[in-house]
Amino acid sequence: MRKKSDPKFTRSMFTLIPLATEFGRRGGNTKALLARNRLPLEALTNPAMLIDAAACYAAIEDMAESLGDRYFAARVAEEAARKGTPSLRTAARHAKTLGEFLSRVVIEVAAQVNNIRYVLSTTAESAVLQVNRIKVPGPTTQVDAIGVVLYVTLFKLGLGSTFDPNRIFVNVPTTAGIPKGLLPKQALRTSKINGLRITFPPQWLWAPFALDWDMAETPRGEFGPAGAAEATLSYFRNVLKVNIGHHDLTLNRFAAICGLHPRHLQRILVTQGTCYRQMKDEVRRSITEDLLANSSIPIAQIAQRVGLSGPCALDRAFKQWTGITPTSFRVKSTQKAKDRNTVSSASTSTPGPRPPSV
Repeated sequence: MRKKSDPKFTRSMFTLIPLATEFGRRGGNTKALLARNRLPLEALTNPAMLIDAAACYAAIEDMAESLGDRYFAARVAEEAARKGTPSLRTAARHAKTLGEFLSRVVIEVAAQVNNIRYVLSTTAESAVLQVNRIKVPGPTTQVDAIGVVLYVTLFKLGLGSTFDPNRIFVNVPTTAGIPKGLLPKQALRTSKINGLRITFPPQWLWAPFALDWDMAETPRGEFGPAGAAEATLSYFRNVLKVNIGHHDLTLNRFAAICGLHPRHLQRILVTQGTCYRQMKDEVRRSITEDLLANSSIPIAQIAQRVGLSGPCALDRAFKQWTGITPTSFRVKSTQKAKDRNTVSSASTSTPGPRPPSV
């Protein structure tokens, strides 16, 4: 049995699920990717599932290569830093300084994952956040980029004007997956370290630290102070978006993913005037309309993406939601886009009024 203490394994929710979700959104074949890297499909529906860390890292490299985007993981990491994740929100909830935030990150991550070790240390000259991970065969370009981009972006956002890019130094095995402009060239240093090391002024540890996240201050699946109910529903919808592609996403399974009893989950939804089925349909409709309007993904693949058995099932559901077929919706969306482009072209090419002749 795989034990949490075994450093060969990691939980799918921290790296694989968010990256696989973005990979699929950009047209990647998630099922084929998991099969190539010998990862179970269940890893995308069970956030707490332990998966082989080396296989997970290999899959992330595979995603970037398949999409032809060496900055793929870095973009996902930056988005996570700007919007927050459940673990980061837990660490930031009561932190008023960078030191408090990082101390809570160390504790929170240690409680959730076991293939990496966080160490926060300080001297009179410098403070150091070090992340040590298990050694894996093969490249780690994308994983290296995730750590650097995530924490540097958090530092920038949380510290505000206190942040000085010329006073931070990052050691990492490779900088190939890190977008240019994140830090000055001299601040990024390649090293044989197995993980990363961020060195910065110790004064930053007690500097005010605040992250402006849309979904903040609410424990997962619970109501907090007034106004937190919408944050709870937003959390549920985000979890649904990540897991919607699986046909067996029943109420019981969804509640387990959220860490709630099914009846408790139902009571929360009823209080907000909705139910699990309605919320799931809303998420399916939103994803379907976005993919129909903004991509050329075949309708059969869209049906699979939103957890329906095939084009016929999507056709029936979409007619209930909108009154038209997915094909008709795509045609109308394409025509609207063309009309907007035509109007835009006409407005930019029409000459303005001439000045009166003298």
